[in-house]
Amino acid sequence: MKLTARKDVNLDNDYVDVRYRELTPAIHQIFQLCEDTGSVLLCEKDNATHNVDINDILYIEAVDRKSCVYTKDDVYYMAIPLAQLEGVLTGQHFIRISKMALVNIFKIKSAANSLHFRMIVEMTNGESIIVGRRYRENLIEAISELAKEVSS
Repeated sequence: MKLTARKDVNLDNDYVDVRYRELTPAIHQIFQLCEDTGSVLLCEKDNATHNVDINDILYIEAVDRKSCVYTKDDVYYMAIPLAQLEGVLTGQHFIRISKMALVNIFKIKSAANSLHFRMIVEMTNGESIIVGRRYRENLIEAISELAKEVSS
């Protein structure tokens, strides 16, 4: 992939031009990054508030009436219930995979069937998360929709 960047002080707004032969997952992520700029969650870690870019979030898990926000290198906390976060992230690339977790579908490395109609997803950081059987079909559908977007 070739990248050309030019500074133009005469522009009124920043401008991104993407040229591609085929809409691959990497190109699709570039589109998402450009569209989702500025989407952050205010999270807590070590008694400090942090802006966490939603594109950096691997998954969010409910633990003891708090939401734990997992990124590649850190874990942050929010005093917001998972159901409320799910509403905030509607239209983003997050999907519920169990009663206790939301996952960023762009951060799934692989998905495999497991026992009792469950699935296991491996995240880009190597962690494995169990997908509840009740949420399995929704995940499969979301991945299929993403694949259709990328292939068209």
